[in-house]
Amino acid sequence: IIAMTIHVTDVAIVGGGMVGGALALGLAQQGFTVTVLEKAAPPAFDPASAPDVRISAISAASVGLLKSLGVWDAIRAMRVHAYRRLETWEWESAHVAFDAAELKLPELGYMVENKVLQWGLWQALAAHEAVT
Repeated sequence: IIAMTIHVTDVAIVGGGMVGGALALGLAQQGFTVTVLEKAAPPAFDPASAPDVRISAISAASVGLLKSLGVWDAIRAMRVHAYRRLETWEWESAHVAFDAAELKLPELGYMVENKVLQWGLWQALAAHEAVT
């Protein structure tokens, strides 16, 4: 005898990384039932661990999104660093610089380890009743 449980979901998301996690949480908060398909849960954050070399420069708009999802405080409590200047270039004649002081902002955004972003989102997903 094979027992099967049928789970009905509105949306299935393949990948519970930063983008998939944020999408899943946002949809769940809007009333959708969401199933996230991910090979394994991310490792828990360990403040004594060495910083991850995979980082993202998230803008003030991305911080606003994370605040609206209710996860920014948890992420910020782990390990983040504000940045006030950002430069990009491909070659000598293609150079762009962004400066918070010129824009009269306290910072442009934050450098955040990808695993920190994923862990903060994962915790909120695990706690949300509409997410499997």
